[in-house]
Amino acid sequence: MFFAILVACLVPSMALSQQNGAAFPPTPQGQPDILLAGSDNRSFNLAFRDRLSAAFSRSIRIGPYTPDASRRLPDTLVVALGSAAVNEVMQQEPRPPLLALMVSNHQVEQYAGLGGAPFSALFHNPPLKRQALLGQQVLPHAATVSVLARPGEEHSYHELADELDAYGLELRVFTVKSSANLVATLNRALSFGDFLLGTPDPEIYNRQTIKHILLTTYRHNRILIGPERAFVQAGALASTFTPTEIIIENAASIIEQYLKQGDLPQTGYPEQFSVAFNQQVARSLNIPLPDRDVIVENLRALDAQKTGVGND
Repeated sequence: MFFAILVACLVPSMALSQQNGAAFPPTPQGQPDILLAGSDNRSFNLAFRDRLSAAFSRSIRIGPYTPDASRRLPDTLVVALGSAAVNEVMQQEPRPPLLALMVSNHQVEQYAGLGGAPFSALFHNPPLKRQALLGQQVLPHAATVSVLARPGEEHSYHELADELDAYGLELRVFTVKSSANLVATLNRALSFGDFLLGTPDPEIYNRQTIKHILLTTYRHNRILIGPERAFVQAGALASTFTPTEIIIENAASIIEQYLKQGDLPQTGYPEQFSVAFNQQVARSLNIPLPDRDVIVENLRALDAQKTGVGND
């Protein structure tokens, strides 16, 4: 039964080690073209660096980030993996040019409108509009969508609600006032929505809460879309996601552009994506899943119909 799916390893730690530079071997001779601020996972850092190097169209030297190394090379782009690495680089004075990877839009929204050196980010979490439209693809007759939000965060979904209205979806936000209030609020939300739209809010969706959210959702014969692919492994029905190789290819292109022109694009989501399903959950709830490739094609066509209203 999908009720027994383990949730302990939903989101891998991206905490930055105290000795960031020690996570990489020495840079080949010559001044590095970019600096890489890694996570505390040495194996991941090395694999990412090697795959990034292979994605470049020309030879680009990657050096390990340390505050001292960055101060000696103030115009050198720093590529940071994860929110902890981003936060450390952001604390550096003066701040270097920065490309943030493996982060969500919520994790970097505090840096919106930041002045100074160029800053950009590729978000790894799926855009909520696309996730809601995925739910509509899975449940073609769906007309209502529920979202859980913390107090004070309700306004951040107003523009998304306006945008989804153009697709025949009514979105309603339900406020989770405290952790003790989660299940009661979720019961109200599921009584309204044809499905629950997961959001990248770690206060609501985390290792401690996800089992309660999933069990309550199943009891209402409803589904959870998202918040991201890791939750599909735990029991959410579906999520869109961007494969790591696409993120690396996008990052390589952005880095080459910076080295050539000295600027970075606006923060945003990679355009290419795929869809992950939990087949066991679909069978248990008697939900026939559409063809994956057809869904991706449909979502791309819908995404092309941008309304210009926020939270894309």
